[in-house]
Amino acid sequence: MQHRHTRLALALLAAGIAGSAAAQDAPQQQQLERITITGSSIKRVESETALPVSVITRDQILKSGATNIEDILRRVGANTALQSDSTQGAGYAQSFANLRGLGPNSTLVLLNGRRLANFAFGSIGGNSSVDLNSIPFAAIDRIEVLRDGASAVYGTDAVGGVINFITRKDYDKGELTLKYGDTEKNIGGKETSASVAFGMGDLKSNGYNLLLTGNVKKQTKISAIDQKWYLRGLEEIPGSDPPTSGRSFPGRLVDFGITPGAYANAGTNFSACDPNFNTIQTLEDTTPNGTPIKRCRFIYPAMQENLPDSTKADAFARLSLDMGRDSTLFFEASYARSKSIGRTAAVPIDSTAGHVKADGTYPSFALPITSKYFPRELLLSLGYTAADFDTLGGGFTEIAMRSVPVGPRTNNTLNEQTRLVAGLTGVAAGWDYDAGLTVSQAKGSLDYFNYLHEGRFITELATGVINPFGPQDEAGLAALNRARMEGPMRRSKSTTYALDAKASRELMSMAGGPMMLALGADLRKEKANDRSVNADYELGLHIGGEGSVPNTTASRSIYAVFSELSMPFAKGWEATVKARYDHYSDFGNTFNPGVTLRFQPSKAVLLRASAGTGFRAPTLWDINSPTAFTNTANSLVDPDCPPGQANDPRCETQFNVRLSSDPSLKPEKSRQYSVGVVFEPVRDLSIALDYWHIQKKDQISVIGGDAIMADETLYERYKSRIHRLANGFISYIETPVENLGDLKTNGIDVDVKASWGLGSMGRLGASFAGSYINTWKQQNGKGTPFVSYEGTAGDGASVQPVPQWQHTLGLDWNLGNWNFTLENVFVKGWTESAGLVEANVGPAVEYKVKDSSRWNMAVGWKPVPALALRVGARNVFNQDPPFTAVSSYGSHVTGYAGSFVDPRGRFWYLSASYQFK
Repeated sequence: MQHRHTRLALALLAAGIAGSAAAQDAPQQQQLERITITGSSIKRVESETALPVSVITRDQILKSGATNIEDILRRVGANTALQSDSTQGAGYAQSFANLRGLGPNSTLVLLNGRRLANFAFGSIGGNSSVDLNSIPFAAIDRIEVLRDGASAVYGTDAVGGVINFITRKDYDKGELTLKYGDTEKNIGGKETSASVAFGMGDLKSNGYNLLLTGNVKKQTKISAIDQKWYLRGLEEIPGSDPPTSGRSFPGRLVDFGITPGAYANAGTNFSACDPNFNTIQTLEDTTPNGTPIKRCRFIYPAMQENLPDSTKADAFARLSLDMGRDSTLFFEASYARSKSIGRTAAVPIDSTAGHVKADGTYPSFALPITSKYFPRELLLSLGYTAADFDTLGGGFTEIAMRSVPVGPRTNNTLNEQTRLVAGLTGVAAGWDYDAGLTVSQAKGSLDYFNYLHEGRFITELATGVINPFGPQDEAGLAALNRARMEGPMRRSKSTTYALDAKASRELMSMAGGPMMLALGADLRKEKANDRSVNADYELGLHIGGEGSVPNTTASRSIYAVFSELSMPFAKGWEATVKARYDHYSDFGNTFNPGVTLRFQPSKAVLLRASAGTGFRAPTLWDINSPTAFTNTANSLVDPDCPPGQANDPRCETQFNVRLSSDPSLKPEKSRQYSVGVVFEPVRDLSIALDYWHIQKKDQISVIGGDAIMADETLYERYKSRIHRLANGFISYIETPVENLGDLKTNGIDVDVKASWGLGSMGRLGASFAGSYINTWKQQNGKGTPFVSYEGTAGDGASVQPVPQWQHTLGLDWNLGNWNFTLENVFVKGWTESAGLVEANVGPAVEYKVKDSSRWNMAVGWKPVPALALRVGARNVFNQDPPFTAVSSYGSHVTGYAGSFVDPRGRFWYLSASYQFK
């Protein structure tokens, strides 16, 4: 028994969470029991460690009704905002964790304590992290969230913290689970899923254990027009307009500023402005005969989806073999597959939607004035003469439109992760060891549908058979079909090879217990092969796409050694010193120490503290990618619009942005510390409070075009980065990746867990976990003043919403074969700046996003031991998500913040689990 205690304690030390589980005068049998119940509702062990760790058990996951990792992590207050493209499908259908709001690049995601390959697609200044869809959902036993950064064991790049997904082990049963759920309003968003787990063999008695799991989930789309959340600003913000774009359908004559369909007498070839997708803008400016200039503005969110069609599947296998002499050989294999069909507004077409030429100009989208669709009679009726028609010369005039007849832009994405691990764990010569070899690869595939090729469209438009202002005849449709740019666009890989080993043992006795030492080493190679498979896509010749997408092929090697020394130097006291040395093939060496201190003066009180440093190298894209173009996320206002052109849509649009990498970037460095206290006044009550503080130096980021154009201070500071055409309109905005300066954030975590025996009425458990952000500020440039973002929508670009408070409250009542759960997930609202509100809906006023408070409930019943049934409702009170005027990660258009809430309203679900073994 003593040998078993030693192995367990040393293994916990090697994982960085070792510590006394009880007062030193408690019997060792009690220590073992407390260590092995980490996943219980009281979670005493994880509350009593020197580092703050949140544990989400498999039982909690099942009772929550969650069917994906995103939904689970929304319940973690320290996860400030998921950075996700899997809600509206406008990007690449990836989902990233974001502890402390420091970005996915500062959050380390692990599977069984080992790394996975980062997401295959990347960009300069973008995120390079693990896609949460890569996690084998059915295999999860628990999720441990280390809320302390820069782990000396896992990696000093974990500045925000570590999320470790731990799979089942030594499982010898069989279970099949079926789930079905649908929205009460029957507007889409239906979920169907099935999972299976099968285990056989006992490692001790049979010499082996085999675990196999599989999971598949299908989700149907929700169209934004069926919910119309983007229109709520009309009531929420007085004087606001719907979020619109000057690139509309029916289209506009650029040099005249009018949309033919906005006039009643336009003619049969010219469609009126459909009120479901357009507003009519009437200007004070007039045509030559004094008629007001009118044009359509496109309500682009109406073609968006609040939830895409998607299918996810995963499989996991683990084989453990008893090799004798306290050693176990194990093999793990996992595969995850996520397919999404994301639809966004039809292709926007005007000169600034084309690719930026070498001289900073754009292509012209020219309609011949001889076309039967040129509104000659309308223009004459408005006072124009034939001499005014040839605005471009050669018999052409400029148009702007949406390709509505082609259909919504559709991104078909397929993201896959394959991971193989072989390892050996055991005890040798008094050392408890664990070693493993990992090969992990993420693949990304992107196919386009309903996009237009710039050159081909310009050629077809010049024939005069395409109608930019109304319905198409057969010739027009054929021309549009010839101009399509569809099919495979991007095929990318991200690969990680890793060899790790760690060992730990007792060194000597101390006053509070045995001194223990852990030593370890990591060798890792990371490779990125992010490539276009369509040459025109690479050059950015897809109108209205993500700009140019140059190939990025790069790699780096990292090796590291680390150690920890745990010293219980007095009764109730334990100090741990740790250090990690990393060598990067492209960034040299870094040494990062850390220390933790734990003091338990009595069974009822625990004091803990930690401090350390961190290091994060730039991503492979940040230092290796060729220059690329994209556009701002929001439609923005140009403060220096050319004189007399204030009403020109080119002064209020999504501006082009040029991204550039920098091989001379310096790594980020960080310092962090935390102090906390845990109270256990009675056996079934635990209250933990932890203060944390993180500071980054030489932060690697981008001052985005949205931030520059929406913030007067940033605009004046970075005005030189705005390149203009000869006519004064903006050509593009420079947004290089750079070392911006410092970032500081601090706050408090609260974690309360309780349980009450109710006699014949069963047992009631309660939990409350919340996170308060006191400060979140950064320098937007070297030596510049700090800008505070806590409680705000961020800057509209690299800084996303930073709500000051989030919490999850849970109640769990077990009564015989019945179980009842009630849960509240709360996010405090934030303030959107006047500049960002103006850019999206008109008025230059601040807007306070309302709080989000959602209640979930479920009832479970086990009629027989082998069968478990569960019925539940998410968002019981059918609360719509709060209105947001500013787009954010997870919602690429105005209306709601998909990073924080599910868009489905009240959602009913039913699950059935049958244990067949």
